[in-house]
Amino acid sequence: MAVDDRSVPPIRDLSVPKVTAIKDLDFGDIMGVFSVHLSPRDQYLAAGCGNGAVQVYSCDTGKKRRPLKHGSLYGLPVTTVKFFPFKDDRLMSTTSDGTITCWDLDNWSHMKSVDEPHNEISTLDFSHDGKIFATAGKDRKVRVYDSDTMQIKLTFAGSEATEPARDVSMIVPEGGHGKKVFGLRFHPFDDNVFLTGGWDRCLKIWDVRVDHVIRSIHGPYICGDGIDICQDEVMTSSWLHQKALQIWDYGSGELIENVPFPCGEHGEFLYVGRFVNSQVVVAGGSGTKDVKILTRKPHKVVASIDDEGKPIHALDVSPGGQLLALAGTGTHVKLVSLA
Repeated sequence: MAVDDRSVPPIRDLSVPKVTAIKDLDFGDIMGVFSVHLSPRDQYLAAGCGNGAVQVYSCDTGKKRRPLKHGSLYGLPVTTVKFFPFKDDRLMSTTSDGTITCWDLDNWSHMKSVDEPHNEISTLDFSHDGKIFATAGKDRKVRVYDSDTMQIKLTFAGSEATEPARDVSMIVPEGGHGKKVFGLRFHPFDDNVFLTGGWDRCLKIWDVRVDHVIRSIHGPYICGDGIDICQDEVMTSSWLHQKALQIWDYGSGELIENVPFPCGEHGEFLYVGRFVNSQVVVAGGSGTKDVKILTRKPHKVVASIDDEGKPIHALDVSPGGQLLALAGTGTHVKLVSLA
């Protein structure tokens, strides 16, 4: 009997990866890169730029296709770019003025846009089946959309509580975010569940079947695309001096481990992080101004990759774990091959 490969996420090789090649893509003066995303079948790399441009590169050749959207001196940052699940030819982008745009890479055209008035969108992610996506940002609300119509299905309200939780082990149902939200990630197996995090130092777990937070994990200080999930483990990358890279149990909310991130006197200060597989993670930020690939058992740095000595703001790992893309406030994007 044939198996639909959409039913489960790809299984990643658990071996320790080696960096086999690095393509250095010169983007020029684009006022930094805020977001990168690799297409589901590793055909394209998309990048959202500080000058408003949406750039697309071939992963095979490293050559740039013409921009989906041109940038300008007065352009607003493209805060998120995300390919639709299972579709290399369909891309969603968000900008800091609250605009969400769907792009068709077959016709190289704009398909549809919707606006979130008075909001600065920081993050967007799709459910694994691609039927819905969610956004979050400055206004503290979390909105869930139908992917086909781009109409809002439901909105989770923010909270007036702005003080960080004092007890990092407390797991209780509560209200929404009290400060700006920067990270959002759907569960890889449950299309109804996603996590968010931001400046209020509280990771929220949501279920679209109910109208409130189902539980919270207190502690992570998320200032970028710093949430990822592998199986039932949650990784958070926080903008903290130390203990910034943490692994949590999704079911209980308990801290499993602090993954050491060597930083010297600079501090860790992470913006972004991803699982390569369940035993290998990658993260970066403004402390060491590089991305480190790290093993969990034993704790070891496999590779360090910098971007002109600039802070790292954008990171993605391909679904199969063979490609890594990173960028930041510099003028280059690094496309790294792993084997």
